[in-house]
Amino acid sequence: MTDVEILALVSKLEHCEIAPHEFHHCDHLAVSVAYLYALDFPAALEKMRTTLQRFIRHHGLKGYHETITRFWMVQVAKRLDSSLCLSEAVRQIQGEFGNKDLIYQYFSKETLNCAAAERGWVDPDRTVKGS
Repeated sequence: MTDVEILALVSKLEHCEIAPHEFHHCDHLAVSVAYLYALDFPAALEKMRTTLQRFIRHHGLKGYHETITRFWMVQVAKRLDSSLCLSEAVRQIQGEFGNKDLIYQYFSKETLNCAAAERGWVDPDRTVKGS
């Protein structure tokens, strides 16, 4: 993706101009990088939260999950190299975190499926070697 394509993706998500089946994990990562380039972490997290909630409401879906959203934003923020141009940073983050099942190294499915984890942050219940 080029910088222009990334910014277009962000705009489409924010304006609910993309279908849910067209918005994948790697797209979430690209939007995360774009937000973290433009904003400090608390503001980027809030922007991601409100954007996803609006997108979900617009499409009549259920499914906003605070713990999952925050987990991925934290992972991206920790590894983001802001000395790279936006498209290079997105490629680097997508390469590192493209496997959405990585979250299960930190959380059991039972923990992620609980209502408390959907509504607010729940601490990981698994210990990851090397972290």
